[in-house]
Amino acid sequence: MKPNRKGWTLPRRQRRLAQSLVTGLAVAGAILLVQWVGLFSSARVAAADYLYETQGIPGDDIVIVAIDEKSQQVLGDWPWPLAPYVALFERLKGADVVGLDVLLPDPGPEGNPDTPALIEAVRQAGNVVMPLTSLELLSQPPGKLYSTGQIIQPFPALLEAADSAGMVAVAPDKDGTLRRVALLMNAGPDQVHEAFGLRILRLRLNLGDAPASLEDNQAIVIGDESEVQYETVTDSNGAMYVNYVGGPNTFAVHSFIDVIQDRIDTGQFEDKIVLVGMMNTVSEMDLHQTPVSASRMAGIEFQANAVHTLLHHCALRPQGRAQGIVTVLLLAVISAAVLSQLGAIAGIGFTLLLGAGYFMVTNLQFNARRLPDVLFPYATVLINYTIVTAVRFASERVERNRVTDVFGRFVSAEVRNAIVNMALDDPDLIQPGGRLLEISVLFADIRGFTSLSEKLPPPEVVEILNLYLDSMEAEVFKQGGTLDKYTGDGMMVLFGTPLEQPDHAERAVHAALAMQQAAAEVSQQRGDVQWTMKYGIGITTGPAVVGQIGSQRRLDYTAIGDTVNLASRLEGKAPPGTTLVNRATYEAVKDIAIIEQLDPMRVKGKAEPVVAYKVLGLHEDER
Repeated sequence: MKPNRKGWTLPRRQRRLAQSLVTGLAVAGAILLVQWVGLFSSARVAAADYLYETQGIPGDDIVIVAIDEKSQQVLGDWPWPLAPYVALFERLKGADVVGLDVLLPDPGPEGNPDTPALIEAVRQAGNVVMPLTSLELLSQPPGKLYSTGQIIQPFPALLEAADSAGMVAVAPDKDGTLRRVALLMNAGPDQVHEAFGLRILRLRLNLGDAPASLEDNQAIVIGDESEVQYETVTDSNGAMYVNYVGGPNTFAVHSFIDVIQDRIDTGQFEDKIVLVGMMNTVSEMDLHQTPVSASRMAGIEFQANAVHTLLHHCALRPQGRAQGIVTVLLLAVISAAVLSQLGAIAGIGFTLLLGAGYFMVTNLQFNARRLPDVLFPYATVLINYTIVTAVRFASERVERNRVTDVFGRFVSAEVRNAIVNMALDDPDLIQPGGRLLEISVLFADIRGFTSLSEKLPPPEVVEILNLYLDSMEAEVFKQGGTLDKYTGDGMMVLFGTPLEQPDHAERAVHAALAMQQAAAEVSQQRGDVQWTMKYGIGITTGPAVVGQIGSQRRLDYTAIGDTVNLASRLEGKAPPGTTLVNRATYEAVKDIAIIEQLDPMRVKGKAEPVVAYKVLGLHEDER
């Protein structure tokens, strides 16, 4: 930082960085507020669906027996009698666990021989998990289990014959997509039902009847204080995020009718988890939207994915609130810091790279079984680019307009543009106050114009004056001078400021000689024989206070000091067509200009006579 009259200012790069960081943090704050109040909650969970595996390898632990359209064509429309299930259990004797996702609430007519046969087949198998379901599954505040409504279950004798029963009721997110499965559900006072998949896991891993509970660290634990037999991460309500293996038809599937008609080798079920349920039928009702496919997935396939997740300890851990806040803030700061130093087009490229980088990070997180929040981080990157770029553009536009207002009328377009860029780097340039600089000052006046104006009509006087001033201004701008002000029929010009010009004295002399030549050419073009115009010009080189100087109501960029006053006095002493310079200017240009030293002359404001020099021409013009 560097001091100015009003305090401390930052260089342009640091100033842009600070402005962008403030803007980026404001964007992050707004996004975190939106996240905190729960807006876009459905879009938030859906945004991460691209991370899920759509064509994975399920392994050979789980096999599905599908009650499909082919089976219904042979066995008739749904529901079926009990006899096909008896035949099925006969064929699945080698399976390790059988999960029957088919509700059989009715034992059939009294005396039906298939009913006791089915009960006995289930009892003999000793590995059958039956389904329970509820008319509704209600979410609860954090730390509380989902609660069930009325429970629907198989007929009592069949339920008693089975090893156990688990809930197949599902809890889709607000957008209707199944991403989680509630592992424990509260069905009333001291009555908790386990999920269908969790009951299957117990049988597969021989976990017995060890209690299951929801722990404070968002996990379902099976076991007691002496031994934890199994643990999986969940959300705060005991719902596990299913790590899908893939879309529909990922697991090995056999048609129900093919199994019971002995067209499938029973060895394919040996020591496997066999899930039985409706799938690939025309009238199927148990279909669900999932994050892994545009087509809906059968309920039995969802259960297969849930069991696979439990069995392979690959449940997804949702991103915590604190990590989400840190992610948004970090992306906002990185984005703002880099964008502060880039243009709009380069900023687009960086924003795309940052988004791609976060895309890679989210994939790595997902592979590590973490489910990151992606909506608000991506929104941070995109909105940050838009807002930071817009704010910076608007801010620099304001600064450019300020600089243009100050200098636009007094310098050439090229010099103006250079000054604008310099002022953006150094705001002190247009701050009230001045700096002591070594410059060259030129005063020029049209000799005899006052007497001319008394003899011609005012409109013609103005026309002639403008013509000569235009030619003078053109030569000033060619040399990069700053037109400080018009002085009636003359002008004051600065060289060496606001742009640094080491050769400012040479530029001033070149401009003076060119102005004299331009005056002669204008007079010749006009045919001014009687009133040929010539200029008296004074040039001085030396220190002066330069800057925005004036009152509170009006500030002008100008120079003050003895160097300026002496230039004005030399202009007053210069005969028509003559350019007078002080000693400092002479020393600076003596190698390029033809100079004649004059006798010391007295000027107003100086106690001692001043040595002045007359510029006769340039050495290069002699060649």
